[in-house]
Amino acid sequence: MDYYNKDITDILRWGRIGAISCHIAKKLNISPLEALKKFYRSVTCDNFHNHQTGLYLFSDLYIVDNYLAEIGAIQI
Repeated sequence: MDYYNKDITDILRWGRIGAISCHIAKKLNISPLEALKKFYRSVTCDNFHNHQTGLYLFSDLYIVDNYLAEIGAIQI
């Protein structure tokens, strides 16, 4: 039996992106939709979708901080 199902992992990742976008929106004081659009255009989002980077294994808040560092909103 194949335990890796791309459809399932995609669904889980989409749910996480919604939560990540809400955290970004709160931190930047923008709408969740605007945060989602900005996140989807980022290198952090590309890395989140790339299994080789392993970013998808980290917490949502870690990914938010990674994104905020990418855009220069925080220093880590």
